[in-house]
Amino acid sequence: MRAVLSLGWAAVRRHRVQSAIIAAVVLLSSATAVLGLGLLVASDAPFEKAFQRQHGAHAAAAFPPGVAVASTANRPGVTAAAGPFGTFTAGPSIEGRALMPAGLIVARSDAGGEVDRLAISHGHWLTGTGQIVLSSDVPGYGRDWHIGDRVTLDLPSRPTLTVVGVAGSATRTASAWVWPGQFTATGRQMLYRFASAGSETAVRAGLATATAGFPLTGSTSYLAVKLSISANLKAIVPFVVAFALLGLAISVLIIGNVVAGAVVAGFRAIGVQKTLGFTPAQVVLVHTGQILTVAVPAGVAGTALGYAVSFPILSQTAEAYGLPGSTSVPPWAGLAVLFGLPLIVGAVAVVTAARAGRLPAVQAITVGRAPRTGRGFRVRRALAASRLPQPVAFGFGTPFARPARSAVTVLAVLLGSATLIFAIGLATSLSRVVADFDRSAAAPVQVSIGPGPGGAGGPGGPPGSNDPVGAGRSTDVAAVRKTIAATTGTAHVVGMTPVDGSLAGSSAQIEINAYDGGATWTGYPMLSGRWYQTPAEAVVSSRMLHLTGTRVGDFITVTTQQGSRRLHIVGEAFTNGSGSTLIMDAAGLPDPGDPIVFEVALTPGTGTGTYVQRLNDALGETAVAQSTTAAQDHESIRVALALIGTLSLLLCAVTALGVLHTVVLDTRERVHEIGVLKAIGQTPRQVRITVVSSMVAIGLAGGVLAVPLGVLLHGVIIRAIARAAGTGMPHEVAAAYGAPELIGLGAAGIVLAVIGALIPAGWAARTSVAAALRAE
Repeated sequence: MRAVLSLGWAAVRRHRVQSAIIAAVVLLSSATAVLGLGLLVASDAPFEKAFQRQHGAHAAAAFPPGVAVASTANRPGVTAAAGPFGTFTAGPSIEGRALMPAGLIVARSDAGGEVDRLAISHGHWLTGTGQIVLSSDVPGYGRDWHIGDRVTLDLPSRPTLTVVGVAGSATRTASAWVWPGQFTATGRQMLYRFASAGSETAVRAGLATATAGFPLTGSTSYLAVKLSISANLKAIVPFVVAFALLGLAISVLIIGNVVAGAVVAGFRAIGVQKTLGFTPAQVVLVHTGQILTVAVPAGVAGTALGYAVSFPILSQTAEAYGLPGSTSVPPWAGLAVLFGLPLIVGAVAVVTAARAGRLPAVQAITVGRAPRTGRGFRVRRALAASRLPQPVAFGFGTPFARPARSAVTVLAVLLGSATLIFAIGLATSLSRVVADFDRSAAAPVQVSIGPGPGGAGGPGGPPGSNDPVGAGRSTDVAAVRKTIAATTGTAHVVGMTPVDGSLAGSSAQIEINAYDGGATWTGYPMLSGRWYQTPAEAVVSSRMLHLTGTRVGDFITVTTQQGSRRLHIVGEAFTNGSGSTLIMDAAGLPDPGDPIVFEVALTPGTGTGTYVQRLNDALGETAVAQSTTAAQDHESIRVALALIGTLSLLLCAVTALGVLHTVVLDTRERVHEIGVLKAIGQTPRQVRITVVSSMVAIGLAGGVLAVPLGVLLHGVIIRAIARAAGTGMPHEVAAAYGAPELIGLGAAGIVLAVIGALIPAGWAARTSVAAALRAE
């Protein structure tokens, strides 16, 4: 046994390059596997897990100030409660720049408790007055605002507070939290968990029992929050799962290829060992031990690296899902990788080494010196007789000498290139989705009047609440319109009023965007039908058709606070938002009131930034102009793009290392052939060309096959994302590839293969004739 261990350790030290590559591949593969399993776990019911982890509130109830509601916590059916907390509505801003619309701010001294435990993702919780913790739903953290910034609340006293933390509520019960007693409360909030809350009916019944006899001013259910989050969640899951499965598949494939190749490369050594008296079992132990000596420490380090890498990536995934806190890799996933990958490595080594151990000593030595006679002979002979330069012909014929290894290497390059093609296409599609959502090309400037949309986050300001008639505003809207129209650079301007409504005979809520003039230029991508032409017609989102069971050509009755109106659906549009959207002429509403938003198109050559500054100077305090891209926040898509880049880089690195190992093995196996070629006059440059050319065919085959696979995978995932989000997909979003892009992406396999061959090619070119002929 001592001789077996000594021989295995000596082989590790003698083949340092091979050992280093095996260690690097196993390390990166372990990290990728940990991350892949973490992503799969993260995509499994994330809202439910976050809700359970944070003891989310089944319902949040709002009451008038001064009402003693603490006793409601003891009502039948209430299993836990938190509050009462003082509440008021305000919007935070930094140096006059609003961070978000006015939202619900809760006075709360403790982030824990029996209900709605808040997850602190950055900074710390409140320690006293003069501080504020903003919700993770407030967009722009790390870009527009940071821990330590001073924010001003739009209250009459204009108080200034220091941002000390960022927290998330599973059920979005507030937009921010402050220390109790600093501000006059305009309401009170209670949070409840009920014994029965599996349906909206059960939640309403539990809330009715808990609040009976008290003047309830508003409420929200966790099921409504779950529905709101599900739009982001369902859209993100398909590509997260696709990357996770690709990572696992590539890791296992590369490890198998690398380990099998390492053992095959040692066939000559196996023959020598058998000649010296080693039994087949000892031969297997030597080579399996040689591989495991490198693989086990690398697997441990890779698992630790996977945990380190997974924390920020899974935190980004949680943000993409719209959930608070970070998702961690469960212990079982780390243990599975820690023990599973060495088992895979050991199994491949044992199978391959056992085959070598059964060979007679002379045959093992012969196999170790060169490929079997006749392998690829005809192909190599035909290439040698062609008009190709001899170094190129020799290189092109090399893969046919080891067809099994070449096939596995082609498959590795295929998966790596397909991942790259899929990632580039997905990133392109998501970027186009952002452009279509923003409509920045058609309407690059947005002017907001008055308070705008109501604040999100709990009773008193549920998501989607609006002020359609502009109650309480004193702004002269007509004067604002004239100012916009008179500003140099204005091409078009139209007012828009967002209105909440519902469909007759349905409980589904819809978001109505009512325009008070011609709006064909506003840039909504049309999926089917046409734009509305009369006040009795409307264009709707794909999600509305999906949720309400309607289709283009149907007649519907829309009900708002101002009354009802029968409309004809004439078109389907691709729109932003997780709800059902209806776009129509404001003249079709009984009393739309003044618009609260103006959308502006610019004349060619007008800079958006310069125009916004000029318009804000003209508007003064009456309204605020900003670019359309700044007015909207696509945090989930930005996070998705970051995930795509990180995962693609990791998977391509694993693939490149696998290719490098294959080239190293091929070059070492052909060292005698290289010595002979150099002895008969081949120059170092020609040797380098021969080695690099040997990978061109593999790279070309993998790259060409990767193009249809990557395009197919992109099409499947982008359609799955669209189905999950309940929307159609514009053609320009789905068609992410053009002919030039596909040709360039098809060459990605060649690039990967050539890069992997450069280092071994340099080694072969520098090797002297005598050293090559004496080499093992």
